[in-house]
Amino acid sequence: MALTETDRFATANSAETARPRVLILLATYNGSRWIREQVESILAQEGVDLAIAVRDDASTDGTRWELARFENDERVRIVAATAASGSAARNFLTLIRENAAEAFDFVAFADQDDRWNPDKLHRACAMLAASGAAGYSSATVATWEDGRERVLKLCGAPAASDFLFEGAGQGCTFVLTADLHERVRRFLITDGELTRGIHYHDWLVYALARSWGLHWCFDAQPSLRYRQHAGNDTGARGTRKGVARRFARIRDGWYGAQLGTIAAVCRAAAPSNTTVVAWHRRLVQADCWRKRLAIARFCLAGGRRRARDNMMVVLAALCGWI
Repeated sequence: MALTETDRFATANSAETARPRVLILLATYNGSRWIREQVESILAQEGVDLAIAVRDDASTDGTRWELARFENDERVRIVAATAASGSAARNFLTLIRENAAEAFDFVAFADQDDRWNPDKLHRACAMLAASGAAGYSSATVATWEDGRERVLKLCGAPAASDFLFEGAGQGCTFVLTADLHERVRRFLITDGELTRGIHYHDWLVYALARSWGLHWCFDAQPSLRYRQHAGNDTGARGTRKGVARRFARIRDGWYGAQLGTIAAVCRAAAPSNTTVVAWHRRLVQADCWRKRLAIARFCLAGGRRRARDNMMVVLAALCGWI
């Protein structure tokens, strides 16, 4: 029987079937300064067989030219959008919908401007297999152009309901089992309209996994170098720029809207999850002090954030910004 295009792509340059087979979803947009180094760091991964699905979101710089360097590598498949989707989240969600994972064991997300450690994928796959978790994320090393570096640690182990108001660290570190990827993919195909307001695709994936009762693996060891520059969507947590952006988004109601969208998505995906249902009902209630206090208590008790982050969320709840 002749191999299909998907089978051929999945098995390119694969000689050892026992090695984890990993599909990397790489979203690009105007990343010509960094994309070549990032793709090279992915192709240099040790101990795995991999394929990269790149979706360029109608870049207007030299990103497509830089990607063309890899067009003869059978492990790399590039799709160029004819019109920009409008956000990194939309680009990634399209990548998930359009790339099935049946021929792979794991699926990883990749940003265009990082540099992966050589053992990133192998370590993540091993930890997922050993723990039985469906998803993985890790710490990172933030790097600046002036040579500064700082380890960005994860904010503790998963809590019972943390997924309803925070993500699982940087999405560029995410590795999923193929089963979880396919489950998310099916949800996006059938209920994708519910995700239109989502700003963070990684938070969405984490929330879906946890609302389905799946386990998540947090790795305290950094897996990549997280480049800081003017084009970062949010910036490294704890930096003055990152704190200022987060506070502004909370104060103007953006964060509250994201909470509502995540809650609605999780309720649709997991209608039997009583915690999700109760949280969604609470969020859609009319504003009152009872609602504000209940939200503040829920966020304070259910999170894994640093104390200062928790207090920011509590303040937002009490001020009616959520």
